[in-house]
Amino acid sequence: MRKWLFVLIITVMLALWGGRSARANNGPHGGYTATTDACAGCHRAHSAAAAELLIAEGKNLCLTCHGAGMGGANTDVENGIFTATGDPLLGGGFVNYRGAAVSSTHSVDGTHQNAWGSGTTWSSTYDCAGCHNPESGLVWPGAPTWGISPNAWPTYPGRGQNVTMPLTCTSCHDPHGGRNYRLLQQRMHPPSAQQEDPPGYVLVTSNEVGGDNPNQSGYVPDYTTPKYKLGLGDWCTGCHFTYHQEVSVQPFNAEDGQGLVTRYRHKMNVVITGGTYNLSTSLPLEDPSGDGPSADDQIFCLTCHYAHGTNTLMSGASANIAPAYDSTLLRMDNRGVCQDCHKK
Repeated sequence: MRKWLFVLIITVMLALWGGRSARANNGPHGGYTATTDACAGCHRAHSAAAAELLIAEGKNLCLTCHGAGMGGANTDVENGIFTATGDPLLGGGFVNYRGAAVSSTHSVDGTHQNAWGSGTTWSSTYDCAGCHNPESGLVWPGAPTWGISPNAWPTYPGRGQNVTMPLTCTSCHDPHGGRNYRLLQQRMHPPSAQQEDPPGYVLVTSNEVGGDNPNQSGYVPDYTTPKYKLGLGDWCTGCHFTYHQEVSVQPFNAEDGQGLVTRYRHKMNVVITGGTYNLSTSLPLEDPSGDGPSADDQIFCLTCHYAHGTNTLMSGASANIAPAYDSTLLRMDNRGVCQDCHKK
C-alpha cells in the first residue's frame, strides 16, 4: 500500500509540473497568483494524507522532488548533487556527499536531536524548552515540541544544557517562499542579530543575480558556487545562540566532562583579511560588497560547516571530541578547517 501511494504521489507531481524541474521561489515555492495550480502539488482540501492538508508527511513530501532520482527538482539533497550539472550542492548531503556516505548531518526526520549551543542565557530553567514545549503554546516554525536535555541542570535557572529539537525540512525552510536566500525561515530570535528586518526577523542575502530579493522575478540561484553575502551567520544562531558569544555570559555544562564552567568560542562574523588578522583561506566567506575576495570578507558558520551533511572523517586527536563525538558537519577531514585559515 505504501509503495502504491508513493508511486501515485510521484505520478501526480510529475503531471503537475510537466517534467520541469522546480527551483527556489519558483514552481511550487512562491510566485502564487489567483489562478495558481501550485497548491495542488502538495495539498488536498478533502483527501489529504498528512497534517496541514499535505499529500504526504513533511520530509517524504519534500523528497518526492528533492530526493535521489526523483527528478522533480535539480537539487538532490540526499546525495548532495545538482543533477543538472552533476556538481556538488553547497549544503552537502543527507545520505551521501561527493560519492561517499556522510559522517554527520542535521536531522530532518522529526526525531529529537541535541541542539548544541542552544540558549544558555534565557531566564527559563530549561532554556528554550522552558517556553517552547507542548504545553506552552509558544510554538514557532519547525520546533513545536522542543525537549529538555537529559543532562540539563534544573537547579540552575538559565544554565540548563542544550535542548533537543525535532528538526524537519520546514524547521529551516519555508516551502511557500519568502525574502530569504534558499527559502530559509525568516522568523528567528533572539532579536540581537546583525540584520533585523524587522527585529526578530533575519534577512539572509546572497551575491547571486537578484540575491537581495530572491522572492522577486529575476532571481537566478547558483546551487554550486558559494556566493554568500550577509545574514547566514546570524540565522544559524536562531537555534545555536551561544555560538555568537566569544565568552559565555554564564558558566554552563557543555556535556564534555568539564561541568559548569565558563566557555570560550571562536569569533564569528568578523573580517579576516587585512587589519588584525589578515588570513587567507580556501573556505567560503560572506562577501558583503559582492566584489569577490576583498578586505570586507568575513567568517561565518558555513565557513567551517555544511548545512545539510558532510562526508569528512576524523581520526587521532580529532576523533571523538565531546559533546558531539562525530564530524560535526565540518568541511575538511580532521578539523582541517583550522589549519586552512591559520596555517600553523
